[in-house]
Amino acid sequence: MPSLQSWEQQVSAEYLSFNSSVVFLRDHHYPPGGLNTSNYVNSSYGQAQMTEAVELWYPVPDKADPLANFSAWCWATQIFQADLYKSEIQFYRRGSGLPERQLGSLYWQLEDIWVAPTWAGIEYDGRWKVLHYTAADIYSHVIIAPYYNVTTGLLEAWVTSDLWSAVQGTATFDWLDWSGAQLDVDTPTQVEFEVGAINSTRVLSTNVTNLLKGQDPTDVVLRMQVSASGRLPNSEMKMTLRHENWFHASPLNTAQLQDPGLKLQYSNDTESFNVTATTGVAAWVWLDYPGGAVVSFDSNGFWLAPGEGRMIGYRVKSDDTDGGWVDEVTAMSMWNQTLR
Repeated sequence: MPSLQSWEQQVSAEYLSFNSSVVFLRDHHYPPGGLNTSNYVNSSYGQAQMTEAVELWYPVPDKADPLANFSAWCWATQIFQADLYKSEIQFYRRGSGLPERQLGSLYWQLEDIWVAPTWAGIEYDGRWKVLHYTAADIYSHVIIAPYYNVTTGLLEAWVTSDLWSAVQGTATFDWLDWSGAQLDVDTPTQVEFEVGAINSTRVLSTNVTNLLKGQDPTDVVLRMQVSASGRLPNSEMKMTLRHENWFHASPLNTAQLQDPGLKLQYSNDTESFNVTATTGVAAWVWLDYPGGAVVSFDSNGFWLAPGEGRMIGYRVKSDDTDGGWVDEVTAMSMWNQTLR
């Protein structure tokens, strides 16, 4: 689903709800199949799939304000889309070091042709969905990612590189509860590694079922970080490449999410935002901004541990607010989806 800000550009206020007739009929998954402009049956399949996805994995929005609830549902579907694509992309990329020797992937699609529920990562006016930020992150040259078999309990972490020469570095693992407190979990805290050209290397293999005995899986997260030294194609200059990923031992709809106490500041000197988590782990931190402008941030849709902050620059595509949009930027996380 596109954002509330996009819907407001083309849909009357009385239709700004998840299952309104206008929103419903703009869902062409599945297509109407002809000139029937009121094929609610086909539209219902796509709406149901999005609803089921949110209910299966995330806190279900139930806000008292109808407009805020619609916005929360739109964002929840974007999180699912980004989560799904991220899982698939990192899975395919890992295959560069497996027998299938997977050497690339493409995803559908880039941008919208109208305001409607679609696969696009960029909305009709150019506003970025969560997917576009997530795709930029998970297609980084060097990534670390978790791979979890819920049936067997097997959890692995792999480092993947698409560079044309080998990279060396360190993978770091921190087990936390949702308040950010360190957990005593018996896995290495650091692993040295080398990844060959366009390849993958496993840096962690453990059984979560056995590993987390005595722990409540709804209150466990694993932060993985990687720092690697390598060279970009056609360059002799070595550079440091970093990436971070998170694993949560239970779906976010059953996780013991805590208020991360997000603090947001803006600096006129650097023309950047700084968002900090102060009281807990923040999942899917999202900087939102009002209508009237189209802006892309340097990063968005990320995680933060308590006490950590991130400075975020931006680029302005269009602005009818005379710069006023800056004062209306807000920071939220998955925690906000639990609030009324």
